[in-house]
Amino acid sequence: MKLPIKFLPLLLLLITSFNLFAQKKEGFSIHGKVRGIKDTTVFLAHYFGYNQQVIKDTAKVDAQGNFHFVGDKVLPEGLYLVSLPKSKYMDIIIGNQEFSFETDTLNLITKMKVIGSKENETFFKFQQDMAAKFDELKAVELEKKMNNSPLANIKIRKIQDEIAKFQKEWIKSTDGMFVNKLIKASQDPEIPPFGKPMVTKADTTAFYSYQFNYYKEHYWDNVDLSDDRLMRSPFLQKKIERYFDDLTVQSSDSIIKSSDLVLARAKGRDVRRYVIYKIASTYENPKILGTDGAFVHIAEKYYIGEPALWDTSTVRKMKERVSVLKPLLIGKTFPDMYLTDTSGTEILIPKIAADYTVLFIYDPECGHCRESAPKLAKAYQSLKTKNVKVIAASIDRTPVKWKKFIKEFKLEELIHGIDIHKNPQTGKEEYYTDFKNNFDVYATPVVYVLDKDKKIIAKRLPVEQIEDFIDFHRKQSVREREKTKTGK
Repeated sequence: MKLPIKFLPLLLLLITSFNLFAQKKEGFSIHGKVRGIKDTTVFLAHYFGYNQQVIKDTAKVDAQGNFHFVGDKVLPEGLYLVSLPKSKYMDIIIGNQEFSFETDTLNLITKMKVIGSKENETFFKFQQDMAAKFDELKAVELEKKMNNSPLANIKIRKIQDEIAKFQKEWIKSTDGMFVNKLIKASQDPEIPPFGKPMVTKADTTAFYSYQFNYYKEHYWDNVDLSDDRLMRSPFLQKKIERYFDDLTVQSSDSIIKSSDLVLARAKGRDVRRYVIYKIASTYENPKILGTDGAFVHIAEKYYIGEPALWDTSTVRKMKERVSVLKPLLIGKTFPDMYLTDTSGTEILIPKIAADYTVLFIYDPECGHCRESAPKLAKAYQSLKTKNVKVIAASIDRTPVKWKKFIKEFKLEELIHGIDIHKNPQTGKEEYYTDFKNNFDVYATPVVYVLDKDKKIIAKRLPVEQIEDFIDFHRKQSVREREKTKTGK
């Protein structure tokens, strides 16, 4: 059958489109040339935070500095680095999966030429322009230093204004590009003028308070947390760490508030997972006493509460971890610990009359425990004058080892407990205390400090810090009581 002439152009168009589609390759193909290197290997890796990189490909370099990164799977988009010999590297943006670049080890940035990637062309042009402006600034600063020229300050301010203007215009002109998001994410929010002269000390205090509050409130304005590509950059980790380390009070309540604020913005799946992971891993075993409550919140709300983000094993482990930590948070009443003393009598911790009770949980053969024991013996001589009782609980259920440890380190004055109980009916030994799962004893020694009501006020303190902490807590408690009485 002969097709009418009028159908032929449409048919040819369909055939051509089909052929183009069939020829389109999945994967990536990035050609590079770096003058100054030869006969070596280079690596292509994406960032995972600023201190980790994930290698995605390697390539051999020929005698002319040519190499080719190629693969049959599409690379996840983001900021990558090309690692060169002698600890040199350069950043490139992976969006378009096929492009080429050429540069020189004399100056990887200024000598860079890119073909086939608008993002990278824009990225390197920005860096080249900024480098030129900073070179100009350095020259004027050197002139000022060498000649003490009064005109130098005017020149410096002019160049600084030009840089600020250039950056603002560049941000506007590149709106919608990933390189725009990268550069913005690396910048701090611009704080508007205070709008009030600082005359008194109160004005100065108000000024600094205004600056801090504005900065914190607008800290995330330049960061698009709906874009998963930012996870593969060094900037997101830096922003998270600064926000929580420098701008958030290190208490569970403040950390929880900051976490919820950030995660309300984190819409991208990869970014969301990354932010959740970063916060949780920071506060599971925190450096600051009492902030593990933030971990429990994150685990419950964002791991257990959002199971679709995680594999079932991760969710299960989080449930197990929360079940251990939640009863042991600061402010919780210390759970029942079933111990008997050296005479076989049950130790009732809630019945121990003391302003403070210290639990020293140890293994008689643990090296760190043996290092801590003499320090504990020494500290107790002062602690006992302050109505502090110390319970030393052995996780090893071997009476010989237990009693040898007590005698060896002259700890007889302490209250000593072991988890050995005789069943009155059978006469057999029974064990009731699960130290690992009920008291989070995954390594020894572990120290808990309880107040007079047997509520946890500190945990995992080094033995040598116990007395200082109790003295601090006592003074703080006195101040709180005085405030309550006076209403101030």
